[in-house]
Amino acid sequence: MKLSNQNIAHIMEEIEKFFDSTNATHKDKLKICVLIEESLLRYQETFGEEQEFTFITRKWFGTPRISIKIKGKPLNPLEDDEDSIFSESIMNDLLNYERAKLIYRYEGGFNEIRAFLPLEIKNLKIHGGSSTIAILLAIIFAIIAENFSPETQNIIVNVITPVLNTLLGAIIAVNIPFVFISVVASICAMENMVTLNTIGTTVLIRFAKILLFIMVVTILVSEMFFPVVKFSFDGQILSADSDETAKIFDLLLSIVPQNIIEPFSKGNILQIVVLALLTGVCVTILGDSVTNFKKIIVESKQIVFKMISIVMKLIPAIIFLSIVKILLVYSFDQFFSIWKIILSNYLSFIIVSVTMLLKMSIKHGVKISDFLRKIYPACLITFTTGSSTASIPKNLEICKQKLVINENLCDFYIMLSNSLCPIAMAIAIMS
Repeated sequence: MKLSNQNIAHIMEEIEKFFDSTNATHKDKLKICVLIEESLLRYQETFGEEQEFTFITRKWFGTPRISIKIKGKPLNPLEDDEDSIFSESIMNDLLNYERAKLIYRYEGGFNEIRAFLPLEIKNLKIHGGSSTIAILLAIIFAIIAENFSPETQNIIVNVITPVLNTLLGAIIAVNIPFVFISVVASICAMENMVTLNTIGTTVLIRFAKILLFIMVVTILVSEMFFPVVKFSFDGQILSADSDETAKIFDLLLSIVPQNIIEPFSKGNILQIVVLALLTGVCVTILGDSVTNFKKIIVESKQIVFKMISIVMKLIPAIIFLSIVKILLVYSFDQFFSIWKIILSNYLSFIIVSVTMLLKMSIKHGVKISDFLRKIYPACLITFTTGSSTASIPKNLEICKQKLVINENLCDFYIMLSNSLCPIAMAIAIMS
């Protein structure tokens, strides 16, 4: 083709179409088009409109590139020209790309301009992120450690145990003020007792129904493996273990703390939530007379959230140590010997979870697969650490960012759901 105005305009259209079919950014595409057009006009001015040039487009292994060749004396059109409308600063700015590259070279009597877009290397996305990696590394390490002598394995376990307890203690220690302040702050944000009564009553009734459902499911499943109460065909109770039955009522009575200090010293999340609810209600009733206390709570919440973000970086290490310890301490024979406990726990959990998911899908139109994909990281932390409390920060993060739920409602609902619906506690007691 010749360097006529018509051919230059045609080439620019072809270049734009070519890069439209690639993953080039809009900014990169505009810069390349402007520079190529300016280069061709400079060649036209130097060599004339009758000068011929070649234009080639190619894709090498997914990498798009164009090439323009013109025979003649060396002339780098990408360098600044005093007579050009483009100043040096404009040219330098245009040559700063996000990803695409534009280069000039002179070889064999030809001026050549090349524009290409490097192959984009996509980062490997692993569901669960660092937690999943920690699980895989723990399994690999445990398999390797199985070849060590029993004495060496005992040394590893003895080293892991205190470190793991310390890390878990740090998580729980930060979560205790985190739970208390979050619940109090969320209640204070409701501003008046009418709102609190409306939301609080609804929430408590809902949680009472869920807790009753959990207890019924765990009782029925546990009765299949560990019969405590026996029924006759006419519906009469033949025998019952009063000690085991009393544990159900102990669970309900343990909600009320005996004093203010004990819940915090023992890390009883359920009792801490009760104290937080009482504190929040009192602050709401007192209103403007405790404005300074409200400010302290809000500022304390920011501090505690920052502490949580720092401490939660320990979660992958906790997961790694927990799994290694379990795999080294417990053999398959030991797991098999308590298969009834494991099966009753997981069967109860599955029944409750499936029921709640179906309710969400039918009543609220929630897509179960999308929901599970979003909450997967929090579930992973709970299962691998054996602590629902450790997953509270991740639960809150998911609810606020991925599920886009109001921040104050998240602080209120998540804390209550973790404490008032203790499925792990209920299953453990019933089994």
